[in-house]
Amino acid sequence: MGKLIAGAVLLFIAFSLLLTAATVRAQRPGPASNLLRVGGYVLGALAILLALGSAMVVIDPGEVGVRHAFGYVEPSPLLAGIRFVSPWSEIERYSTREEQWPTRGEQIEAIEALSSEQMGMHVEVSIRWQIDPMQAPKIFTEIGDENQIRGAVLNAIRKGVRDGMVQYSINDIAKRTQIANTMEGLVDSALVTTPRAGGGKFRIATVTAFFLRDLQPPAQVVQAINNKIAQEQQIETERHRVEVARLQTEQQRLLNQTLSPEALTKQWIEVLHDMKSSNNLIIFVPTEGGMPLLNISELRKNLKP
Repeated sequence: MGKLIAGAVLLFIAFSLLLTAATVRAQRPGPASNLLRVGGYVLGALAILLALGSAMVVIDPGEVGVRHAFGYVEPSPLLAGIRFVSPWSEIERYSTREEQWPTRGEQIEAIEALSSEQMGMHVEVSIRWQIDPMQAPKIFTEIGDENQIRGAVLNAIRKGVRDGMVQYSINDIAKRTQIANTMEGLVDSALVTTPRAGGGKFRIATVTAFFLRDLQPPAQVVQAINNKIAQEQQIETERHRVEVARLQTEQQRLLNQTLSPEALTKQWIEVLHDMKSSNNLIIFVPTEGGMPLLNISELRKNLKP
């Protein structure tokens, strides 16, 4: 619109110069009239160029344009390329590239949600989303500019996260992938809205990726879980000690059953049998008082005069 007004002003000035040049030439022909006429032609050419420029817009790659003027919104979007529009139209531009929330450098928002037991959960997520270029005119009419679109996406994220978390209990906290998939579906559904003026539903944006960055229960629940784990570990340690003591007792019982007098006598007989081919001169002599040793070699030394 600004270019069109500037062109109209230049055209008016050019017309005035040409009219003045004609008047001067009629009264006093000379170089002054020629100079005014040349200036009028130059300004007229600039006015035409500005008028043509105001009717031509360039939509960059990764953008889509929406043409609107005097309260009317063109239902067909302006896709990337050179487009000719009416000079009095305004163009609203939207990015069709994939956007991310939170953006780089933006602080991560912690969303407080309730589990199925109505217990507060600390949730941190990030998503990537993208608008449909063909829906740009409806988005402009119903939502607004890009900042308002980001606000609508953020509201959808909060709603989807809270509605998804309430479907799971505190015991399902380990099912992170399942929880993330549920939240992603609900966020994507929340980005579909109905126009205020009626008509079919349209999509504000589409979730292209969803990341569940953190999922934490309340601090008291975390402490209770840690205490429970510690107690279970302690109980398991005590069970191990009891089992070791039982095995030791069983071994001792078996050993007592094995070392009976009959078994010792049998072993003594076997030793005597094996000593026939041995140079060992130490003999175990079983008696009622115990099992003394009889060292033949020492005995022989003592018997020598």
